[in-house]
Amino acid sequence: MLTLKFIIIYILISSSIIYLSTYLGYFDKPSKRGVHRIPTINTGGLILYLFFLSTVSQSELNYNIELIISIGFFICLTGFVDDRINLTPSTKIVLIIIPSIYLILNGISISDLGQYEYLGKLELGKFKIPFLLLAIGLLINATNYIDGIDGLLLIFFLSCLMYYIFLIDDIETINLLKFFVMASFLNLILNLLPSKNKFKVFSGDSGSLFIGFFISFMTIELYNNFDIHPAILIWPLWYPVYDFLFVSINRLINKKSIFKPDNTHLHHFIYKKFNGNIISLLVLFLLVNSSIIFLGYKISEISKLLSLSIFVIGFTLFFAVRLIVFKKFKN
Repeated sequence: MLTLKFIIIYILISSSIIYLSTYLGYFDKPSKRGVHRIPTINTGGLILYLFFLSTVSQSELNYNIELIISIGFFICLTGFVDDRINLTPSTKIVLIIIPSIYLILNGISISDLGQYEYLGKLELGKFKIPFLLLAIGLLINATNYIDGIDGLLLIFFLSCLMYYIFLIDDIETINLLKFFVMASFLNLILNLLPSKNKFKVFSGDSGSLFIGFFISFMTIELYNNFDIHPAILIWPLWYPVYDFLFVSINRLINKKSIFKPDNTHLHHFIYKKFNGNIISLLVLFLLVNSSIIFLGYKISEISKLLSLSIFVIGFTLFFAVRLIVFKKFKN
């Protein structure tokens, strides 16, 4: 009965947002970077956020998660406004930093990066707040980078949520995350509808920024209060982190602005190679992503230091392969 209740809530929220977005003209118009050719509603993030907010407002399951979602309102609003008037990068950074500082100062914070063999505990010391703000800002931007292909962002988010459910043993938090999984899956269905379907909805910046914000602070929360080691928590983040770092470094090497959007992401290359077949791309990503998360988790069970080392080495390999792929992509 509880599940049916929240499905009804989701239907009411999604239908209302879709109707209002259509009426007010909140569409993502076709562009050179986009893969769509028809103006499409881009307020899927609002649907997801309002469902999350509705869920936590009706029960007291986990105070910190409730706080993350409540403060996430300002991140979602920033994304919504950005979709309307294209905020400058500096303005978005400020609007992301302020809510982040609030959560950090209210206890959703860490003072170290975990205990490792031979190294001991990696203390952050006086660099705690600067490190957290930098890591959160980069992860939010990295998440925003993978929102260029229908469904990719939501499959990534679903992978993170399912991994969290696998890791934790608190029943109430698991039940809460299950409702989040349900809403994200329904959003994925809307996202993958045919282009001409009037119910097709993109996540938009409201969705990508909020998802990045939520994952950032959930990662902190899972280490801080659920005692899950960072060497375990890093693995669902491998793709947005790797892709973000490669694209940013490559832009710097080519003397381009790191804030200027382009189509040099790996998923754009694969999309082109698959002749625009989004389903094939998503299935490939799901298989590769699940395999890497599983292997990363198994390695972290053997050694936390080994897990962290392989994560770093993995990026160097990813970077080398991407340079080769990028050259072919340019040609």
